[in-house]
Amino acid sequence: MKRQTIADWLIFHGLCADKKNATALLMTGKVLINNVPARAGSHVRFDGVVRIKDQSLPYASKGGLKLEGALEKMGVDAAGKICLDAGASTGGFTDCLLQRGAKTVYAVDVGYGQLIGRLRQDKRVINLERVNLSDKCLLDLDPVPGLATCDLSYLSLVEAVPIYRRILRNEGELVALVKPLFEIADPKARRSGQITDDAYAPMLRELIATFNAMPGTQVLDVCESPITGNAGTLEFFLYITFGQEQRAIDLSKRIEASVTEALQTKTYKKAGDLTLG
Repeated sequence: MKRQTIADWLIFHGLCADKKNATALLMTGKVLINNVPARAGSHVRFDGVVRIKDQSLPYASKGGLKLEGALEKMGVDAAGKICLDAGASTGGFTDCLLQRGAKTVYAVDVGYGQLIGRLRQDKRVINLERVNLSDKCLLDLDPVPGLATCDLSYLSLVEAVPIYRRILRNEGELVALVKPLFEIADPKARRSGQITDDAYAPMLRELIATFNAMPGTQVLDVCESPITGNAGTLEFFLYITFGQEQRAIDLSKRIEASVTEALQTKTYKKAGDLTLG
């Protein structure tokens, strides 16, 4: 299809339920085609870029969008589970877990006062501020979390994953955000902040092999983050389980596919706008 009306385009991409809904959105003036305000009769070419201004995020931060993509792609279910979100910050991951049916979420962060108000007031959230991942109080959580997530800075997952295993008491699931700059072995890359395209796959392979060699630990899946980190950095997710019977899983194709997808990810520029095309 070379071009279609903007209303049909919005419906096709799942942004509006029907033409009535699309027309109402167009009347707000927030829909732009190639940065020009769209009207009800406007058309979108196959190479057109559509932007919807001032779209509120469905989660407390863009982190929720990252986790949503990972849970969907790797088939991880949070419904009814006791969860732990370390590096919670404003609560993007926590919010995503709750919206996907989590029973309780321990929101853990070394900082203070970052979790947004509605999550602080949510009875399903246990706000653990000024708590480091290695804090001994996390070893005695009751009820014990069965699903954990993490968005950590300045700490390699190689150090963090064994801590998670102890917190989950050697049984459960971990969906871990991989920030390559904290995992890459190349000191030059870490200093410059620049990672070459061909360095991602070896980094993921090494990480996965390291975790699989840990007692009672196995990586079941890997995927790219659907949106970039700050400054356009590419990120990935690993789905790790503890306490299950280990079996041989070849993730080489998943690694290659994840890197290919990540390299095609557009830089996430503004949380308030949605840009497609």
